[in-house]
Amino acid sequence: MDDLNIKIIFSSLQTPQTKMYEIKPGDSLDKIARAFNTTSELIKKSNNLTSGRIIPGQKLRIWAEKFSIFVDKSQNILVLKSGDEIIKTYRVSTGKNNCTPVGNFKITSKLPNPVWFKAGAVVPPESPENVLGSRWLGFDLPSYGIHGTIEPETIGKQITEGCVRMTNQEVEELFALVPMGTEVTIVD
Repeated sequence: MDDLNIKIIFSSLQTPQTKMYEIKPGDSLDKIARAFNTTSELIKKSNNLTSGRIIPGQKLRIWAEKFSIFVDKSQNILVLKSGDEIIKTYRVSTGKNNCTPVGNFKITSKLPNPVWFKAGAVVPPESPENVLGSRWLGFDLPSYGIHGTIEPETIGKQITEGCVRMTNQEVEELFALVPMGTEVTIVD
């Protein structure tokens, strides 16, 4: 079901969670995404757009249901929800010695190919030592977030310095779906 749910979200299929929006002069994908609390990447994928170029009068399918994230540290899972419905469950890694913080957070930064700032050192995205993988979704708690990995074999273990770790492919999928401000709940 997980993969089917993701295919539906990224498709052009009309569902109760979608709306049709007619582009107006002065619109941009980013402006429309902000208005509907979604991402321009999701709008592009679900409308088969290969660029950000849009034309007034064109109609776009918009996923209008709010996403949220729930992380269960005891099971090392991340659950993506849309409204009250579970969309997909991902296996993740969480912090060693139970150091991943519990509580309610919001995504306040999203970075593709993030730089890792490690104990005074700057590790560029292309470095094989950059543990953040291909995406960073930062929380409103500094230094914590959801990110990819260069060590996919560690998924499912409590091994991180406190962040939630996903495979690069899965964090890229999540990155495309959730906008800034998405609520993240982490429990023991």
